[in-house]
Amino acid sequence: MKRRELLHRGFALALALTSSAAVAQSAFPSFELERLELNPGAEGSLLVGMGELLPVGDMRFSVVAHYAHNPLMLEMDGQSLSIVGSRATAHVAAAYAPLDWLQVGLQVPALYQATGTEVEAEGYLRPSSFGLGTPVVSVRAGLLTQDDQGGVDLAVELGVGMPLGNASALASDPDQWRLAPKVMVGRHFGFLRAGVELGFLQRPTQALTPRVDPDDQIGNELRLGAALATTGRRLRWELNVRGMVPLTSQPGAAELLPGVRYLVNPTFEMFAMAGVGVGSAPGTPLFRVMAGGAFGDATPRRGPGESSVNCEPGLPHTIEECPDMDEDHDGVRNSVDRCPSEPGDIARSGCTAKDTDSDGLEDMLDACPFEPGLAANQGCPLRDADKDETPDETDSCPNDAGPADNRGCPVRDADKDGIDNDKDACPNEAGPVERNGCPESDADKDGVPNRIDSCANEPGDPKNQGCPGHVQPLVEIRPGRLVLLGKVFFEPSQARLLSRSHELLDWVARVIKEHPEMPLIVVGAHTDDRGFPDANRRMTQARAEAVRQYLISKGVPAERLQAQGYGQDRPIDTNATSIGRENNRRVEFIIVDSQSDKAESPR
Repeated sequence: MKRRELLHRGFALALALTSSAAVAQSAFPSFELERLELNPGAEGSLLVGMGELLPVGDMRFSVVAHYAHNPLMLEMDGQSLSIVGSRATAHVAAAYAPLDWLQVGLQVPALYQATGTEVEAEGYLRPSSFGLGTPVVSVRAGLLTQDDQGGVDLAVELGVGMPLGNASALASDPDQWRLAPKVMVGRHFGFLRAGVELGFLQRPTQALTPRVDPDDQIGNELRLGAALATTGRRLRWELNVRGMVPLTSQPGAAELLPGVRYLVNPTFEMFAMAGVGVGSAPGTPLFRVMAGGAFGDATPRRGPGESSVNCEPGLPHTIEECPDMDEDHDGVRNSVDRCPSEPGDIARSGCTAKDTDSDGLEDMLDACPFEPGLAANQGCPLRDADKDETPDETDSCPNDAGPADNRGCPVRDADKDGIDNDKDACPNEAGPVERNGCPESDADKDGVPNRIDSCANEPGDPKNQGCPGHVQPLVEIRPGRLVLLGKVFFEPSQARLLSRSHELLDWVARVIKEHPEMPLIVVGAHTDDRGFPDANRRMTQARAEAVRQYLISKGVPAERLQAQGYGQDRPIDTNATSIGRENNRRVEFIIVDSQSDKAESPR
């Protein structure tokens, strides 16, 4: 209290020394006296942030009536004067979460009643009883969220106070924006939540008694808060401790504020709070009380280790949400009640003696209560997933149909060519592995099998890819791919084909049309690592599609072609040299086997 006496006596002396010209106005400087800060989302505490955010899309709107007793005292000639003896304000707060990691908030205080002692003879007029306080807009970002595996809720917030308050009512700092960054952390402990916050208030530094003691100042300060709150009930309690550490010669202060909250219905909550203040910092009352209500999404969400508020009688909830309740009032808790919506017997785990599928077994003993089955099979029918008339329990291949004399498995190699039927493209005709089990075919009878013949319909020389000697083939057929004896060119950084690529692509179209045994060709376009990966992927997809459209224009059926842009993800050479990058900018033609999966989708 010594600091308060020095501050106030210095102020009294300043009043006595002011000129008569100063009598017409308040000798006290303009500053924001109000110290009540609401937590707009109020998921955990009404006053202290616990690192929590509203669920995405939720909104909360609060109205609070607040009374502070003796928030500003003056010591004069051994007598304590209540310069602001009582102060009544209304606070409107709102919060909204547009994203799962972002919450925006607003708090607007309005002074509607104030009383105090006027010392007009010394040049002091009592502050105004009515006026708008400092509106505060806040943005809160969630950094961490506690889950079932543990962790904490961690968030940061920036509050901005707008210079719109009434200066004559001690409800605004001088015409200057206020900044109030905060960091807050909290954790759930079963039916309790605990949290702390650390904030910084930036506002102008002012001397309260500049003529006598310039060291009596208000200005920047650290703000601290801690809270403990109960959870999981309509009636909840909380305890808040709030304090400030001045960064000027202003005295410090702290407040203890217990409160109670009651959820009337899912969209309306009532609350009240009272507390006492310690310290002589301006704005710290001897005691304060407040009461109000919140509207909108007022039901708190269920946190890790918490019970749900909705499990209270009269609130809507799901059976899974409240495992400890007895929804059907049959003496069996929801978590162990096999029939939680229908009253039953405790001996039957909450069910009645029913036989839904009429198979002679009551439901509580029936492993398949909705399908008739055999008692020897616990009431379930004999399963035959592959429909081969061999029950699954004796079927060695329950998902593949096969004869009973082969234990329900299919005959694996009907044509005895060493390739299982499920991989044999011609399961009833023997053929080599490279032909996927199909016999060799040679449509033009030139001794070159169709599978490697680039001129399948025209007799040719085996040394010339099966083409006549006067023809230079530009496409070589290899297992799983078509190898180009040339390069496909595009306009730089574009998907438009250059005309010098047409001859090569005409050969590709010819080969595909002459080989109907190739059911699907994937046109794959690649590039080097210059540029952004997503842009490269989009460009190569467009180039692959341009090649596909050209081949379709040359008579290749559209269903036999698929375009795939890989971007820079599959280099075949180094990207550190120009030659390597040139090799990586390429178009490939992959043959998809008729028995294999479809080509992968564009990424």
